[in-house]
Amino acid sequence: MPLTIHYVSVFNQEDTLIPQSDLIDSEYVQTKCPVHNHKQSRTFVATSPIDFNLSINRTPNQNFISCSRPELLEYDDEHINSPKPVIQLVFPKFLFYTEEDNIWFEFYDHPMTALKNNFICMSGWFNLSNWSRMSSTAITLVNEKKSVIIEKGDPLFRVSFYPPNLDEGIVLKKENNREVVRQWVDAHSKISEKDWRPRLFSKTETESKCPFSFLFK
Repeated sequence: MPLTIHYVSVFNQEDTLIPQSDLIDSEYVQTKCPVHNHKQSRTFVATSPIDFNLSINRTPNQNFISCSRPELLEYDDEHINSPKPVIQLVFPKFLFYTEEDNIWFEFYDHPMTALKNNFICMSGWFNLSNWSRMSSTAITLVNEKKSVIIEKGDPLFRVSFYPPNLDEGIVLKKENNREVVRQWVDAHSKISEKDWRPRLFSKTETESKCPFSFLFK
């Protein structure tokens, strides 16, 4: 029986995660490999809903950031002054949760962004069953002397889900009801760091799973 992962799109309700297998032409030889297909069936790709460009010019005295949509950036001095600058993109943004036990969530880069768009996403993973959270698109530039150029539809990052039994399938279910989406986002905003941080990497405790379970009662 496939396990269900729920998600909502926060930036733009029309944004959708695409199964990675849908983006690979069946003529490619790797689609005949069971090992390859096993991973692809649990992996999903986020694409850009907009055209976007960004450039960074760091000098000893001042940093200059030029962007087509500056309201879609989040950063501070610590991130910009890192050996490699790190900037958060607030698009696309998804909130994930599950009622299943011990489902690990991995957020990681898409290989095409380094080649085509001049950036890579920062990666990470945690126990989604213990902590339902927003996707966070933190990027760093491959070459600071070049701009980040993103076209609508370009792949940006990937997410994968890992149950205790890796042979169990994953079904990604999008919630489109605006009122339910509002409740999820509101509930998420009220969870403090002191509550979620200790549970990031621990096993699921049956009585303290999804913070949105009240929506199913």
